[in-house]
Amino acid sequence: MPIQTILFDADGVIQRPTEHRRAAWQRLLGSGRNVDEFVAAVFAAERPACEGRIEFIGAFSDLLAAWSCQGTLQDALAVWTMIQPDAAIVQLVQGLRRSGINCCLATNQEHHRAAYMSEQLGYHGLFDSEFYSCRMGVAKPAAAYFRSIVDALGISPADALFLDDQEANVRSAREVGLNAVQFVVDSGAPQMARTLADFGIQVV
Repeated sequence: MPIQTILFDADGVIQRPTEHRRAAWQRLLGSGRNVDEFVAAVFAAERPACEGRIEFIGAFSDLLAAWSCQGTLQDALAVWTMIQPDAAIVQLVQGLRRSGINCCLATNQEHHRAAYMSEQLGYHGLFDSEFYSCRMGVAKPAAAYFRSIVDALGISPADALFLDDQEANVRSAREVGLNAVQFVVDSGAPQMARTLADFGIQVV
């Protein structure tokens, strides 16, 4: 049967950081501080929150204090959610849904950022279903993440296509039986359309 469901990763596939986020992190840290080290520490703190094991807000607040950051927790959360959806890829998703393709978001996120994406970026209206790891209790690349989505949708893995920028996630999805392709947002909507065409999916 032709593919009727597409699972889209978020960061690196349909959205990217805004162009001023790095400068915003630097202002939060103060001049002369290492932004890359700090951001790596933020992502390390986020990982258990992506699996729903801890609340990210508390861990983030502790990290800000440990790094003697300037500004408030709300200032830092504003930087954390400096995300820009790719407008052309958003239009592509809308076209796919008009053609009858079931389009779902499949992403590792902690609760605060997941809520921001769903409500403020409007992903609850853009996608037929949203699968946030923090709400599922399991994160990519665990096979259980993909099995949970397949079970929730009531589909066969072979009937779905998964797009993600991380090779490990793509490999795991394939092991579960999904069609999966590595794709990065900077390749652009035309390249995504060509990728979908390889699977017999035409964008309206």
